[in-house]
Amino acid sequence: MYIQSSALRCREALIGVFIVLFAYPQYTTALDLGIDDWQAHGFVSQGYTLTSDYNFFGNSRGDGSLDFTEIGVNLSGHIQPNLLLAAQGLYRNTGGSDREGFRLDFANLDYHLSVGDRATAGIRLGRVKNPFGLYNEARDVVWTRPAVLLPQSVYFDSLALRQAMISSDGGILYGRYGVGDHALTTEFLIAEPQDNTGGAAEFLAGIPGKLEGRPMFIGRMGYEWQEGRFRLMFSAVDLDRDFKSSTPDVSSGNTKTFYPLASAQLNLEAWSFTGEYGRITTKRQGFTPGGAILENTSESFYVQAQYRFKSNWSALLRFENFTADVNDRGGRRNAEITGLPKHNFYTRDVTVGLRWEFQRNWLMATEYHTVWGTALLSPVDNPDLMQRNGPERWDLLTMMVSYRF
Repeated sequence: MYIQSSALRCREALIGVFIVLFAYPQYTTALDLGIDDWQAHGFVSQGYTLTSDYNFFGNSRGDGSLDFTEIGVNLSGHIQPNLLLAAQGLYRNTGGSDREGFRLDFANLDYHLSVGDRATAGIRLGRVKNPFGLYNEARDVVWTRPAVLLPQSVYFDSLALRQAMISSDGGILYGRYGVGDHALTTEFLIAEPQDNTGGAAEFLAGIPGKLEGRPMFIGRMGYEWQEGRFRLMFSAVDLDRDFKSSTPDVSSGNTKTFYPLASAQLNLEAWSFTGEYGRITTKRQGFTPGGAILENTSESFYVQAQYRFKSNWSALLRFENFTADVNDRGGRRNAEITGLPKHNFYTRDVTVGLRWEFQRNWLMATEYHTVWGTALLSPVDNPDLMQRNGPERWDLLTMMVSYRF
């Protein structure tokens, strides 16, 4: 009862904040801190999720769930002409997928310099955003996402991996070289992942525990034409961690993960077309008697189209696919081995969405998903997922309203 009443008071307070913000729409620009170019930005976003047969971001069956809240404030400014400081504090709640609450999302120093007339090089140190794919660095708020939800087959919010994927503690070396309408970019990260327990450990090793070991490596190379009208990228994550099991019946071991991702995007005046394709290869050793190496490769991809039919309206159509084992696309073999339903080993999702920026700093977005498969559902939100033989097909409706300054 106390937890429920606390959550209710929090939601009532959030509604009050929205009412105040909506009543004073003139506050639509960044907050100037009065020190050189230092500014503060922020956002308040509240979502609602309704599902047919499974839970997604809280208890979303029945009357739906309001466990989809994102609130952030970020500061940025130059200490020296070539030295930028940026930081963001974030509150986020998405039910069983993210219960951390308040956290330091990122905080880093960025030093850059020009190399001749065409090139720039720099280094970023601190809690940095991981350079991965098209959307990872811009997934903080719904304004910078193509829809309410990112493609879950690639970005894994529902599996409690957002915090591990979005940023890490370390450094990035980066560079850019431009000639006319063409530009090449490169980034290389060495860092300690944020989330070594919980979702990341269970996703990579398959059981509860803790990850330790060498730093994570991420590389990304990109090509841009006409400042982003056409973009090609290739990203890769290389993770080699020792796993400390917290389950008495399972021994500790080592897990190696390699996640390459190819990305492409074409931006026209009214249309944007995007696609990303990746494979995650995981090798686990030491978890079974004799130290046998267990290897698995999953496959992730999506294609989407966005149509801006008015200056403040846009529509989205997306198809995405996740296959837990590329050697068992239908899940039949894994179902026979584990006794679980076949649809626990894949997800196919068709999404249609609509977005409306109804005032300068206000946005409302909604999307409807028809989903086949349950591989990307959170076992925390669905504690009976592995025990019951639920339906393969299910539906998800999500909406979000957001204010930013």
